[in-house]
Amino acid sequence: MRFSVLLPCSLVGDAPSLLQKTVKIGLVGRILAVFRVEKVVLYNDGHPSCKKDADLIMTLLRYLETPQYLRKILFPPDSRLRYAGVLPPLRTPHHPLRGEKEEVGSIREAAVIKVEKEGSILELGMSQEGFLPEKLRQGQRVTVKIVEKKDKVLVERASPPDYWGFKLEKRANLAEALDAIRGDLIVGTSRYGKPFMDVQSKLVEEARKKEGIGLVFGGPYGGLFEICSSQGVDISRFDFMVNVIPNQGTATVRTEEALLATLAILNVIFS
Repeated sequence: MRFSVLLPCSLVGDAPSLLQKTVKIGLVGRILAVFRVEKVVLYNDGHPSCKKDADLIMTLLRYLETPQYLRKILFPPDSRLRYAGVLPPLRTPHHPLRGEKEEVGSIREAAVIKVEKEGSILELGMSQEGFLPEKLRQGQRVTVKIVEKKDKVLVERASPPDYWGFKLEKRANLAEALDAIRGDLIVGTSRYGKPFMDVQSKLVEEARKKEGIGLVFGGPYGGLFEICSSQGVDISRFDFMVNVIPNQGTATVRTEEALLATLAILNVIFS
């Protein structure tokens, strides 16, 4: 089953420092990768912190999702990345360690470092540069397969066969974010939703008819019902509104905690 996730840009609004925000975003990124989330849509939930934090979240998640050997090429110096060193490694299939996935037939992420008359020179994260007989844009990221190893590694464009990280989008409000996952079964998460076990059978049945499941989360300053009310979003836009942590032992459940709990349950069901 393919998973998409909608997260509010107030996600880190309750973290008082850049270091704490970075740590929280690193945790979110790991959760997304562990459970093979393919699309992440960041939406403005109306809280004042969104203005300053939306770009930070997008920048750090993009950085985290990018293979380490491409980061210096694709990310110029940026104060938002001051504590990027505390971000955990994803170790997804497109983040190979040195010496991994270097044989002919392997698929890797690459970035264009030079464009020549005959084609593009690529950084592959290997001891040799790559060559793609196609003119691309300098700084462009591309997925390639190793075809032949010479002075320069000959590659061709490829589609990854494994989980290849998450794609990121940003939307101006919740309604636009919901539009971005049309075709998915849209599942909202809220302490006021129906207990997950009460709707599990029906949810699974309906999910198998769709392209995937889109999971929608509220933020630290307002749950989904509050956000829908403030932004004029009809609750009927959700196929299900569920509570995956009934009888919670804390006054509130943080977004990243709800994300982990929800994806863990669905991973078991759809494995």
